[in-house]
Amino acid sequence: MEFIFNICCLVAVFICLSAGIRFWKSYKKTGILQFKNFSLGFLLASLAFAILSLPKLILFDSFWVQIDFILVDLSILGTELFLIPATLSFSKTFIRFQKIFLWFIPSMIVIYVLLNIYLFTPAVPLFSDGIYYWKNGVFWLHSIIWVPLASGAGVIGGWFLLGIKKIKEKKLSRRSFFFGLTGVLVFIAGILFWYFKFFNPSSKILAISGIIGDLGFLFGVIGSFLYQPSRETLVKKIT
Repeated sequence: MEFIFNICCLVAVFICLSAGIRFWKSYKKTGILQFKNFSLGFLLASLAFAILSLPKLILFDSFWVQIDFILVDLSILGTELFLIPATLSFSKTFIRFQKIFLWFIPSMIVIYVLLNIYLFTPAVPLFSDGIYYWKNGVFWLHSIIWVPLASGAGVIGGWFLLGIKKIKEKKLSRRSFFFGLTGVLVFIAGILFWYFKFFNPSSKILAISGIIGDLGFLFGVIGSFLYQPSRETLVKKIT
């Protein structure tokens, strides 16, 4: 069943790549910065999932799998650098946190790279019910990146879902619903992927995390296209 996870990763590549290309075309037409950020974020997400699909597919050596995991984490951090500020710009409550993320995530990337160079350890093979997969060689470092980012997605997703009752306009309400589902599903998928490698290695958990992650990104793409405000509206909100 581990190949289901690889397939889910490749599906996520297609979803994110399609969204990235479409947002880039929207950016070229309108000049709206949020569209550019969404485009770059989804393109980096497609890269992250493409890299994540390689273990057990074409990578079978612990050294190269560890390199692969590091590149996945860096791609995800890059994705968050663009997607989180763009998403926060839709909320008057969270928009003030944009600058914090724009400073915090690049700092995390630099520290993460330096620590991985210093502490580099090949990935650890995992065996369970016929599955052969790997755990990050520096798992505590992987966890302090993966778990907070997944948790942050869950918090933002929960906030959007709780705010639906306050929104009267149906279009904006649907947008918040899909953004909320995205955050919650990405949180669940991320925690399952981390849990799979830490507590209970299982091919079923690995496959389920991939399927849930695909649904999360798909809902995020739908939500992003449901609400495309005018350039004037976004400029006023940002300034």
